[in-house]
Amino acid sequence: MNRYLQYGSVEAIPYYNCSWKSFEEWEQTGIKRPYLGWPLVIFGTCIELIYIPIIYIIFKTNLIKHACYKIIVVLISIDMSATFCSCLITGPLLIIGSVFCMYPTFTYLAGGIALVSWCMACAATVSLFANRVISIAFREYADAIEKKLAYSSIAFIFLYGAFIYIFTPTVCYNSVIMAWIANPLSEEFPSAEADEAYRNPTQAWNNWIFLVSIFTLFSVYFCMVKKLAQGQKSKASRSIFIQCSIICFFNTCIALVYNALNYITLSPGILIFVQCCWAMNHASPAFIYMTMNHTIRREYKKLVFGVLSQKVEDTSTAKVTTSQSRI
Repeated sequence: MNRYLQYGSVEAIPYYNCSWKSFEEWEQTGIKRPYLGWPLVIFGTCIELIYIPIIYIIFKTNLIKHACYKIIVVLISIDMSATFCSCLITGPLLIIGSVFCMYPTFTYLAGGIALVSWCMACAATVSLFANRVISIAFREYADAIEKKLAYSSIAFIFLYGAFIYIFTPTVCYNSVIMAWIANPLSEEFPSAEADEAYRNPTQAWNNWIFLVSIFTLFSVYFCMVKKLAQGQKSKASRSIFIQCSIICFFNTCIALVYNALNYITLSPGILIFVQCCWAMNHASPAFIYMTMNHTIRREYKKLVFGVLSQKVEDTSTAKVTTSQSRI
């Protein structure tokens, strides 16, 4: 984004000039994929509508007073932004067969938002895992440190997002490749200088650090939960394992594939798969909240479907509800 501010427009940025072809000529270089675009648009719209009541419930039931739920609200906001990019922006671009030079300004700015949403989601997920690990490791000090940890994590997430948006090159969607890539493919004669201008090592490092961190924290967290359960196969530990596994699977696929795109050309099947993973990665928390969090599930039924739950939660269930979250 600093380049956009520096040069005043996208096409004034070196190696982003599309003027050597007309709009019609650039349009012919894309591939229209409505069979992929429309499902993404419909899916993304549904997910955005599902998230809205969840945010309302978190505030209505005072779950927001718990430190982990403060981060969850931030996560939901990021997930909604990422869903907007992965479905409600990517979908129409697939439908019309867009390439960067058809709508350079829109694609440039949207790519920045998509990249920021992904990196912030990585930071938020790692922060949430770290918060839970620290809270369990220092249970006797949990009341004193949880809120400070939450606010520190939120500050870190937004500062990191601001850094990514301002100081890293954007990504550009290409309907032929079916991915957001660093190279806008706008140059008539590709060059090493252009490749260097597009290079984004920050995104690659973000993905590698995220993968190492999430697997390390996941392993530590799961061992801690198992130890607290004293080896018993409790419902809570199974639920946590399922949630963590879902999150790790989608994130791992996305991070590995997008890092691989820097070096090799991948098959269309893999790219379609990772697009689905990207959409599901930010949609799955909504289903996790609705199915595995007792309070949100009960209130969601009451709010959306008008169903009153007759089940009274006991003390242990209430504790699980408080502690369970996206992980």
